[in-house]
Amino acid sequence: MWSSGEMQTDGPNSNVPQEIIDDFMVEFHEVHQQCEETLMELERQPDNPELMRSLFRFVHTVKGNLSYVQMYDFMPLLQSVEDVLDEIRNGRMSFDDALSDVILLALDATQRLVNARVENTPPPMSTARFDEICKTIRGIVDHRAGPARDSSTQRAIRLLDPDTGLCDTPTAPAETAQATLAGGVEGILAKYGVALDDDLAFFRGLIVPLEIRSIYWVGRTERLLALALAMNDQAGCPVDPAQLAVAVFMHDIGMAFLPVEILHKRDPYTEEERWLLHSHPLVGVELLGRMPRWRPASDMVFQHHERSDGSGYPQGLGDEEICDGAKILGIVESFDARTQERAHRTLTKRPFIRAVLEINNCSGQLFSERWVQVFNDTVRTLHGPKEETLH
Repeated sequence: MWSSGEMQTDGPNSNVPQEIIDDFMVEFHEVHQQCEETLMELERQPDNPELMRSLFRFVHTVKGNLSYVQMYDFMPLLQSVEDVLDEIRNGRMSFDDALSDVILLALDATQRLVNARVENTPPPMSTARFDEICKTIRGIVDHRAGPARDSSTQRAIRLLDPDTGLCDTPTAPAETAQATLAGGVEGILAKYGVALDDDLAFFRGLIVPLEIRSIYWVGRTERLLALALAMNDQAGCPVDPAQLAVAVFMHDIGMAFLPVEILHKRDPYTEEERWLLHSHPLVGVELLGRMPRWRPASDMVFQHHERSDGSGYPQGLGDEEICDGAKILGIVESFDARTQERAHRTLTKRPFIRAVLEINNCSGQLFSERWVQVFNDTVRTLHGPKEETLH
C-alpha cells in the first residue's frame, strides 16, 4: 500500500485519465460535505431513519467513486464505516455522539488520504495505522453495545485523532494550573506584543484561583488566549491585544462564584440557576469598571454571550451592535467548549474537526460571518496537516 512519510513518485493513479480524476475530486468533495451536513443533522435527530439512510448512501457513493479511480486501498476504511451504519439503520445498534465522531473522523481521514494521493504528497498516516483503524471500527460492529463497544469506539477516535486523548490520571487542579501558566500565558502575550505590566500581572494572577474551581477548567484560559489573540492578529489587529487579553482573563471570573453543583450539573437548569449563569459576566464588568483604562475590555466581557442573530444575552444585541472583541471571545469560548464537552465522561475531547464544523454551521446566525472566516483562516494556520504515528 503505502508508508507514512513516503513520497509517491508515479502520480496518483497512472491508469486513470486526469479528466476523470478531476471530475472525481469535484464530486468527492461535494459528497463529503453532504456527509458532514447529514451527520450534524443526525446529532440533532438521532432517531431519524431517513437521515441515516441518506448518510449510508453518501458513504456508499464515496466508496464506489474510490473504486472508479482505482483507489482500492482506501476502500476498507469506508467499508468499516458502512458496516457500522448498516447496523444502526437496521436497528441492531444505537447512534450516539461518539459514533458520530468515529464516522466524521473516518471520512476526514479518507479525504486526507485521497488529497495526498492526487497531489502526490506523503500520505497522512502509515499502512499500519490505517489497518488498525479499520480493525478497531469493525470491532465496534462485533460488540454492538456495552463497555466493549464503548472501548472500541474510544480507541477508534484516538487512532483517528490522537489529539482527542486525555491523561487517564488527571493532575491535581492547582498543580496543573500553576504548571500551565508557568510559561504558556507569558509566551502568548509576548508573541503578540502585550507587555505584562502590573495590571496584566494582577489579572493573570486571578487565573489559577478561577481554574482550580473546576478540574475541567484547567488550561482553559491559555487555550482561549492563544486562539483569541491569533484570530485578532490574523485580522490585522482591529482590537487592542492588551484589551482582548484582559477580556479573556476576566470574562468568566463570575463563574467562580457560582455553586459547584451548578457548574457540573448535567440536568436542565432551573429558572433561578439559569439567571445566575446569565448574570456571571456582570462580575467581570463591575471589577473592570473600577479601572477606566480597561473600559474596552469591560465591554467585551459584557457582550461575550451576545449573538449575531440577537438570541444572546444580556441585552439581545444584533451583529452590528456587538464589539469585535466580544465576537472573537464568543467564538473561541464556544469552540473550546465543543472540543472539551465530553472530557469529564470519557477522558477524550471531541474531535477538532467536529468543533470547527459546528462553529461554521453557526456562521451568520450565532456568530459573525466575517469572524468565522477569520477563525477558519486562523485554525488552518495553527493546525495544519501533520503526519501521524501509530500508538
